Amino acid sequence: MNYSSLKDEYYPLLLSVISAIVEEHHDEMKTIDEFNLYFQNNPNYLNELADTFTRHCEAFFLPEVEYQNFIKASNTTAFKLGIAFAETNYFTVELILQLTHSTRMCCIRHMLNALNEFKIQPNTSMIIERFFELTNTRQNSFSEGYIYKQNDMLKNQSITDPLTGLYNRRYFYKCIVKEMTKAYRTCHPITLMLIDLNNLKEINDEYGHNEGDKLLEHFAQSVTKVRSNFDSVFRFGGDEFVIIAPNCNEENAEEIGMRLNSEISKFNSKVSLSYGIINLPLVEQPEKLNIEHYLKIADDRMYKYKAQYKNTVVN
Repeated sequence: MNYSSLKDEYYPLLLSVISAIVEEHHDEMKTIDEFNLYFQNNPNYLNELADTFTRHCEAFFLPEVEYQNFIKASNTTAFKLGIAFAETNYFTVELILQLTHSTRMCCIRHMLNALNEFKIQPNTSMIIERFFELTNTRQNSFSEGYIYKQNDMLKNQSITDPLTGLYNRRYFYKCIVKEMTKAYRTCHPITLMLIDLNNLKEINDEYGHNEGDKLLEHFAQSVTKVRSNFDSVFRFGGDEFVIIAPNCNEENAEEIGMRLNSEISKFNSKVSLSYGIINLPLVEQPEKLNIEHYLKIADDRMYKYKAQYKNTVVN
């Protein structure tokens, strides 16, 4: 079938209904507060939607190979768009389904009404077939992108501390096995650091929890500043943190602790760090190791020196 030969006859008609599709879709969605908020922050949404419909109308008349390539590219774009919608946090899954249903049904109504002016004939049937294929696959790809990102965000929420963005205690126990397995395989040292912020309670009591939160956030930023390749930092709760330091012995970890202490003291001179360090054994099956034993050693070292000599480290 030579689709390009049909373009002169059908393409102008299909283009003529795009504005009506967009307008009807907007009328359906504008009663929803979340959509209005999204629209206020993304004023180009309707124009971008019209541009998408225009490209689809052009694609209806492409040769088969080019048409299939267009579908692949369109689905990739729709998947990324679904991710972007999820990242805005404006829409629940139910509202996303309502949004995609609205765009699809508005398209169907206006496109089919336009094509019905030609009555049912082989030419229009072929265009309608492409219309449904392109519309359905793009909607599915958009929804898949949205759900993929939603699941990713939910996973991150389950393993991260919402204030600092660092990993939480629950994720530590998965991470430590992975890092110790890697250390055993490469024969590189691995060290555990347990860190406590001195005087955080006093900061909260004197200046309020907002100031205390700023201090915790600054600590999280300081870890990356001190060593950019650290990705195993955990907030255990309150003012207590744990760092898994791969390829570090106790001496290296002490230097890191001193630099962190310097960074936090620059931010607030009333605050310092206490920290305990323990070098972990290289074992073939780290999942069988009692990691709580080593956390307890690091904790004891930290509190012993916290009581006697703040800002010092025990090895």
